Formats: sequence, structure tokens, C-alpha cells
Amino acid sequence: MFKLSRRMQLIFDHLLPGKPVWDFCCDHGYLGLNAYESGQFSEVHFVDQVPHIVEQLENRFQAEYFREDSLALAAFHSRPGEELQQPVSGTVVITGVGAHTILKIVQSLMENGLLSADRLILGPQRDEQWLCDLLRKTLPNTFKTDCEMLSVEERGRNRKLLIFDKIL
Repeated sequence: MFKLSRRMQLIFDHLLPGKPVWDFCCDHGYLGLNAYESGQFSEVHFVDQVPHIVEQLENRFQAEYFREDSLALAAFHSRPGEELQQPVSGTVVITGVGAHTILKIVQSLMENGLLSADRLILGPQRDEQWLCDLLRKTLPNTFKTDCEMLSVEERGRNRKLLIFDKIL
């Protein structure tokens, strides 16, 4: 397993065991690869709009991480998150991109009836409070609107994570 940064470890620690993990804007896929290797999650989905990133990640996964005996499914989606056409469940992670991008993805999933997640973990590069306030208005009947905001120091910068849990 990769040694995750403090922020990525904090995200990993808030994934829901036994449920799927959707890593949007996954970049190098460290979070998803660790989730797959841990064996704690039923599915791990890697989503990124850059085709060569997804292709390299899938090739690396097949060469170094895939296990025939694993009960987890790994899936690779090369498209913008807002263009995804299948339901997402479990934990949805969207980090490392702007608040506007995160909002666009969440709103698209909601509008298309695809957001069946139990937890959203969102890590915008900035404008965390703006995003939290907007999502409170967008998600009031589905997710708890008192989003949990966690902070972690990363490369001299205080990074915030927003966590929304589904209303049971």
C-alpha cells in the first residue's frame, strides 16, 4: 500500500467499510488503490476525465494490484464526473479540484437520479464555506445539512474536508 498524505489518510479513515468507494478526479489513484488493497470495500471506482491518466492507472492496477482472490470489484471510468451515467453508492470522494467542479458533479448526479451515496467527502481547493452553504440548499432532503468540516495541515496550508452523511 502507498503511504498516504495526512489529508488522504483522513479521507481513507472516513470511508464506509463494506460499501463501494467512488474516487472522482482520482488523478494517480492512491486513495482508490489503498482502498482496494485494504480489502475493506466491496467496489472501488476510479473516475477521471483525462483518458491517459485512467489508462495508466488501469494498466498499473492490472500489473501490480489486481488479485484474482479479491472480493472487491475495481472499475475505471474515463469521463468527467458530471457525465457519469450510472448510480453511485457508498462513499463518494471528490477532492483536489475547485468548489465549482465539485458542485457541478454533485448537482449532475442529483439531477440524473444517480446519487445513492451514504456519505460524501468533498475537498475543494478553496471556497469550502461557499460550497458547504450551497450544498446545504441542494441536499436538504437527502443528506444531513450540518456538514462536518475537518481540517488538516498539508504543505503549509490548512486544507478542509466537508463530510455529508445521508439521512437515514
